[in-house]
Amino acid sequence: MIFSQADFDLLRLLRWNRHLLPETIDGLFTERDIQNLIALGLIKIHQRSGSFVLTAKGNQLLNDTLSIAAPDTPPSYRPVEMQRRLRLSMLAVTAYRAHIHIFTTGPEELSSTPSLFLTAVSRGRGHNPWGNTRIAALAHLGGLLLDVQYVCAGIGKLCLADELTVFNNQAARFRELQRAILFVGERYADVLSELTNGDLSQDNKFVHYAAAYRSLRLPVHLLSCDSVGAMQLQIMSEPDYRTRLTQAALRSYYQPPPADAPDWDAMYGGMPFVLAADMNLRRIDAAIQTARERGYRQVAMAALKEQGEALLIPHYQGLVQFYALTDNAVSELLGRPATLHTPKRTQFQTSKGDVVDAPLIKAAGKTGRPSGGSLGPMV
Repeated sequence: MIFSQADFDLLRLLRWNRHLLPETIDGLFTERDIQNLIALGLIKIHQRSGSFVLTAKGNQLLNDTLSIAAPDTPPSYRPVEMQRRLRLSMLAVTAYRAHIHIFTTGPEELSSTPSLFLTAVSRGRGHNPWGNTRIAALAHLGGLLLDVQYVCAGIGKLCLADELTVFNNQAARFRELQRAILFVGERYADVLSELTNGDLSQDNKFVHYAAAYRSLRLPVHLLSCDSVGAMQLQIMSEPDYRTRLTQAALRSYYQPPPADAPDWDAMYGGMPFVLAADMNLRRIDAAIQTARERGYRQVAMAALKEQGEALLIPHYQGLVQFYALTDNAVSELLGRPATLHTPKRTQFQTSKGDVVDAPLIKAAGKTGRPSGGSLGPMV
């Protein structure tokens, strides 16, 4: 058996994330591939959490094969830590599906776009520049450097001053990039609910995310950890994506916006037009406010169809005319088909160009994974 790129991508996702639930990678890696890796003793199921984890043998294979890898510290099985890792794994897989380079080991590797660094990789080992901040990742997408934070019900409070200080320190090496915040969660509505319905009090330096959202002066984007979020990340990875995607969507109907309306992306059908695919809701709010001040009852809004259905249409009901972006418009922006990344079935090659093989397995036997059958011959 020769290991495929898909095999090593799954092993690396486990190394970087420690825990992966089967549903997080459902449809991304085949059941046969997963069963093969279990049969080889490289991954296993942690029965209490139901998550995949690397075995010592799997870690050793990565140590022997990869020139650069995340530290092979053993996964924590404390419930709180496991839950945090499982949440972050949804972010990592969403970015992976968006063609983003996620297998980084330090912020210095974010010089090229698109790339993402999970801060958990360096927490708890030697010097920890992240302190007790909630920064889950840093991402370089197009002309943006993003402070990525996971937001959900019960996530607790944060010290906004500390968060911004650490982010600014890390961003200092990327002076040419615009800084922004990316609040991510399982669903768009979950994130927005926490940002708008939470405690707004600011009695001390620790505040809820709702108060932080209101206080932030940086652009704030929302992201769902699913296929729609992955497509959003692909769009945001393109330089000048707002102008380029607006022109691709409107084509001959495109008219430039007034110079004194920076939150509008065009004029369309006699109305202000705003591109909302990056889910910067405060920018949309500002565009609507400017439109109302100038006598417009509505603005035209374009985003992914699923973004409209999940959040934008119900949230801005009556204030916008919604238009779904076509695959052709997104493909024109990307310069390739508007599809998500899937693991390659080609042979994995090391940095030296070598392939990696494993003994032929004829049957998996009892692997520890709940499954309805045994593993067939590997060819």
